[in-house]
Amino acid sequence: MPADALSIQGHETFGAPSLPRIRQAIDEMPEALSRIGKYILDNPERVVRSSLSELAVLAQSGEASVVRFCKHLGYSGYRDLKIAMTAELASRRSVRLKRASGTTGVASPLATRLSQAINSTAQKLDPDLLLRLATKLKASRRIDIFGAGISGIVAELAAYRLMRTGLIAQAFQDATLAHEVSTTFDASCVAIGISEMGLTPDTVRFLSEAKAAGAFTLAITARANSPMAQQADVVLVATAVDPPPFGGEMTAVPAKILVMEAIAGAIAAR
Repeated sequence: MPADALSIQGHETFGAPSLPRIRQAIDEMPEALSRIGKYILDNPERVVRSSLSELAVLAQSGEASVVRFCKHLGYSGYRDLKIAMTAELASRRSVRLKRASGTTGVASPLATRLSQAINSTAQKLDPDLLLRLATKLKASRRIDIFGAGISGIVAELAAYRLMRTGLIAQAFQDATLAHEVSTTFDASCVAIGISEMGLTPDTVRFLSEAKAAGAFTLAITARANSPMAQQADVVLVATAVDPPPFGGEMTAVPAKILVMEAIAGAIAAR
């Protein structure tokens, strides 16, 4: 029987998509394993070219933790996970090439993915919660926003949008600077963390330190039960695109922009 048809420990087969499985399982994993999962989701093409020891270094983990992560997903080891990921990445490339060569190209399916995420995000936004949040933001002495990677770019856009409403807001992508700023937080401040998966250690730390100092904390993320969300007084969910971003895609950004525009609209209404 071919390897891609084998069932492992009662779980799904090798041929089943590995990346969506990792995204689903992250909430149930200990923090050390979820950190490995986040690295794999962010860098799938690099992971399939990496050895076990290389992935352990890249994910700031140990080799034993990587093996434990693979077994948690139902794979017998790292090699089997790489086989599944390699097949999945090849399948995605094939689908994209077919779309690009078709009459509609890549724009139509991409627009569908984005519109689904945006519409789902809009449905999850509570107007009353947004108005209460707007009141809190308007009463704040200052608003500090932190994000890493592409979420850092969204943080910059969020600070710009809030400043245009007349509020004092600034964004940070440098973790050391954000930590230094967090030492001046008090109950008159608002801290906003932006992270797709809600697992980025620097972003979690930023909100945790802000909350400990008495600041009001807001998380904008695709995962309402993530470690970052657990440090927030309010969580606004920006629905993830399906399938998740891949190969440097910026598809996670539009839903977060919608969230920020909804906040700005609520501030204007106040």
